[in-house]
Amino acid sequence: EQVVGSRRLSNYWWASVIFLGAFGFFIVGLSSYLGFNLLPFLNASDITFFPQGLVMCFYGLVGFLLSLYLWLIILWSVGEGYNEFNKKDGTFCIFRRGFPGKNRRIQ
Repeated sequence: EQVVGSRRLSNYWWASVIFLGAFGFFIVGLSSYLGFNLLPFLNASDITFFPQGLVMCFYGLVGFLLSLYLWLIILWSVGEGYNEFNKKDGTFCIFRRGFPGKNRRIQ
């Protein structure tokens, strides 16, 4: 029996949504620092850099890191594997992929 692991549609969805949200936060914070709008549909003229723009940049950076983590988990197929039931021998085997490194194969 195959196990999908991290390559589910919902993980692709959330990694994309978090990336786009982080991009928006970071661009608005950067626009407030520079004093003009980097994107015409994101108006940052009413936001002062300290403290609102700085916090927006921080949230954007944290969102980028979270999105990167989710995309790497999807790329590495963490949690993917199979369950093997053998009634003849009376054995049961669980195999999963972990994070890259020495112990990537979990049995």
